Amino acid sequence: MLQEDNLLDMGYEALVQINENKVFEIAREWMDNEYDPAKLLSKLAEAMVEIGRKFDEKEYFLAQFILSSNIMENVTKMILEEIAGTELVPENKGTVIMSTVKNDIHDLGKKIAASMLRVEGFNVVDLGKDVPAERIVQIAVEHDADIIIASSMTTLSISGLSEIKELLENMKERNRAKLIVSGAPVTQEYADLIGADAYAKTAAEAVLATKRLMMR
Repeated sequence: MLQEDNLLDMGYEALVQINENKVFEIAREWMDNEYDPAKLLSKLAEAMVEIGRKFDEKEYFLAQFILSSNIMENVTKMILEEIAGTELVPENKGTVIMSTVKNDIHDLGKKIAASMLRVEGFNVVDLGKDVPAERIVQIAVEHDADIIIASSMTTLSISGLSEIKELLENMKERNRAKLIVSGAPVTQEYADLIGADAYAKTAAEAVLATKRLMMR
């Protein structure tokens, strides 16, 4: 039987090589051994970051980028199905709304964070990409959400983050979700400027920020 670290390394390499069958084979062995699902998802998230780098540097084409994203989503679904009805299922820790703002179609980081949050026990509502601030806040209200995680990957769309915060400020305190902002042009200084509750540079940081805000 392979040790955890060996499986993690193999899973990382299989996803970077976009070997779907191997990724699922490793994920099934991981689950059979009843290892921590979140640990595997975190390692696969690291692989997705490396794939994103390869895509940005034109080592990978768009088709490879999309396929790797689909593998990540499907393996997360498989893991969640595997742990359903078992003691590995964490209690519901809260509801998180996730979206990329209007005029932005980048959503790889969001998908990775959504996968990790689901395995951690959060109810995640992923609205996708290019979503207006009004709809994001509306859905948050409808779901009585605890957290909104919104991302902007371009300077042309970053104003959508401040629009979300303005809409939240006009709501009653008890109905107001906390806001985590992320994206390439986003900084801690910008998050502070618009009054966001937290800033996350990576998917892993988004998970940590969500956990921290839920403890307040």
